[in-house]
Amino acid sequence: MGNGDKERRMARGWGWSAGVLAMALVCGAAPPPARAQDAGLKPIPGGECQKFADLTKDAAGFAMTAGEDDFTDLADGSDGRSCHISGSAADQTYADPAALMAKIEKVFADWKNDPARAAGGPDGAEAGLTSGDRLATIQVSWEPGPGISCSDKEPLSACHMLPQQKLWNVVVDIVVKGGK
Repeated sequence: MGNGDKERRMARGWGWSAGVLAMALVCGAAPPPARAQDAGLKPIPGGECQKFADLTKDAAGFAMTAGEDDFTDLADGSDGRSCHISGSAADQTYADPAALMAKIEKVFADWKNDPARAAGGPDGAEAGLTSGDRLATIQVSWEPGPGISCSDKEPLSACHMLPQQKLWNVVVDIVVKGGK
């Protein structure tokens, strides 16, 4: 999925949530209680996060940066912090997002695929993997690279360019569920 698709999805979601909250307040209902702190998501340890970043770099063929970031599991609404790995590169020869995703998924070969967290299309792919109380989400997408302009009146996938002209983006988030 392209960044624009994701932003539109998020905007629709926020708009719906704000509307429900506004209606609840008008009707005198209280907002739902906050989630218990111990049920939040926690990042895996820093050294382990860096190890996954190095393995993802080797799989993708370009540099990755590891750190922490806010994270919301869109499948169940839980939130917290994640081991956040990201990288971008042009001059790559991937045929499509699925090809790059297949390479990165090998980093998590012993993890179980979660079909509820998977999506894909011509300009992006998402995957979710679990291992015990851990969850990893992977997002792969591309956009026109430097010097390439595409019409904003057509889908990104209609923009014709060589794979090397695409700017490939990877985001991996790894969390421990249940606050353990």
